[in-house]
Parts: sequence; structure tokens; C-alpha cells
Amino acid sequence: MKKNESLVVGKVPPELLEQIVFSRLGYPRKELVLTPAIGEDTAALDLANELLLASTDPITGAEDKAGWLAVKVAINDIAATGGEPICILVTLMLPETALLSDLEQIINDINEACMEEGVQVAGGHTEVTQGLKQPIISVTALGKTRNRKVLSSSNAQVGDDILVTKWAGMEGTSILVRDFPEAFVDVLDEASIEQARNLFSMISVTLDGKIASEAGANACHDATEGGVLGAIYEICQASGLGAVIYADKIPVLPVTLRVAEFCKIDPLRLISSGCLIVTAPDGEELCKAYHKAGVNATVVGKIVREAREVVQSGNKFALGSPGPDHLWQARRYLETITQRR
Repeated sequence: MKKNESLVVGKVPPELLEQIVFSRLGYPRKELVLTPAIGEDTAALDLANELLLASTDPITGAEDKAGWLAVKVAINDIAATGGEPICILVTLMLPETALLSDLEQIINDINEACMEEGVQVAGGHTEVTQGLKQPIISVTALGKTRNRKVLSSSNAQVGDDILVTKWAGMEGTSILVRDFPEAFVDVLDEASIEQARNLFSMISVTLDGKIASEAGANACHDATEGGVLGAIYEICQASGLGAVIYADKIPVLPVTLRVAEFCKIDPLRLISSGCLIVTAPDGEELCKAYHKAGVNATVVGKIVREAREVVQSGNKFALGSPGPDHLWQARRYLETITQRR
């Protein structure tokens, strides 16, 4: 079958699975004792004395490198507990308009992300589905604890410092510039466009979570939809506590500020995979551990018993439920202005 040929509705044929999917299963893991094959619908893992960690996520707000991003986002949830990601299960549904080259590109992107993170594809399902306008990718990640320790979002303690690793809004910035390049030609210079695109390279929190676990953090949460403020709110909800956040201390790159200004959105409520929210008794000491490993980290607030407030430019407002991520608002705006051109 040629790469420019359309795929047929239904399950992808076994010969294509053998040729394209099963030959690109990422990094081989010793824990997998039953691996993907024709006729095998289940994976088997041997974790010895550790706990099994599991998480699942779809990719719905990105187009460019969606397969790569799907892997990173799913395994980030494992890493955010301080655990070690092992393998993934992938459900891939393609529209009737999909070509063989589209399937191959997505599988290549998945394989690339797996190799970078040291995880293996343990199984999944791939088919062409009627009624779709674009591919739908859902990834379930499986991992194991380190010494049976789990950093949950619900274990924040009163008096903990709140840290943010890397920079807020990185993922959303990269998605918008990648998916709407023409919209930013007159907004960002070439260097800024390249920087925004390359923010994808920092989306993994595998190292962030490992450092938090080893350095005695109490709670962690990956800042995905809802952005940094949404992630901190969810830690408060899970722990039954409050927080005081100093928004002006939250690290945001200049390119993200420019993209947010142009799209009329709040970068602190923009999807931020790669940015880990950590609570710890001594935030400054934990920041030193991050900086030693080459990871940007900043103390931005404190866990308190009840109050949930954000202090920004001298003003206070409530830290409330995040609502829809500002990525969607930005996408609608960019779709409108690109259609006018």
C-alpha cells in the first residue's frame, strides 16, 4: 500500500499493524512479559514489589505532533506522582480522509516520544472511524512507584511552600504557534517563533517528579488544562486546604506573554504541561535541587488552612475553579482572524 493511498474504514489490517505499528513500539521494557502481537489484546507486566500507577489522557486541542504530545501528557501524570513510567496503551481513531502517510506519521511521533522517555507501547487499538474530522488519540500510561512512595495531589500540608517548575503556559504557547503559524508572522520575530515551537521539548515532567520525590516534597500536580492557577486550585481541592498565590512570581516566558497578549488570554490559565506544581516544607531548598539539575523552579506561594486567594499587582482575588482552558478561547480567535486573510 502506498503512502498517499486512503485507509479503509474499520480496523487497520494486520499487515499494516505489523509493518507500521508493531515495528515502532518505543523502548523495550523488562517489566512487559506479554507484548503487542496480532491476536493479543492484553499486556502483562511484572512489577515485583512496587505499586502499579495508571493514568489516561486524550489529545483534543493540538494538531501538530499530536502523537508525540499524547505520549508526553499521559506519562506526565505518572511522573507527577514521583513514579517511573513503563509503558502505554494507545487508542488511535482516524478519519475516513486519512492516508497511510498520516498513520505512519502519528506512529513515528509516538515511537519518538517513547524512545525519549524510555517507555514501551504495550498495546492499543487502531482504526478508521466514520464521522471524524481529525484523528483522536487517547493514551493510557502505566508505571510503578519508587520504593512504594506516591506523591499525590491530596497530600499538601499547611505551611508548605508552593513551587512552579519551568514556565507557565509553555504547552499552550507551542500548540498555538505550531497550529496557526500564519497568525504570528507579524506578531513574533523568527527567533521567537522558533523558541515557541521548541517549547515542546520541555513538556516532560519525568525529571521534575523524580527530584520532588527524592527531595521530600509532599504533593505534586502537572499543570495541564486550566494552567498553573487551575493546577494549584486542584491541589487545594484534593487536600481540603487553601493557598495564597503571588501571581507576579509565577515564571512566564516573554514569548508566552506576547502570545497571550495577542490572543487576549491569561497565560496563568493556559494549558501548561511540563510545568509541575510542587508543595514542600522548604521550597527554597527544593529549588536549589531543581537548579542543580538544570530545571527552572520558583516559590510562588504558600499552602494555608482555608483562604484561597491570588495576589497580583497589589490586588487580591479568589482562587476559583479554572473553567475552560484559555487555549480554546485562543484557538477560536486565531481561527477567526486566519479565515479573514
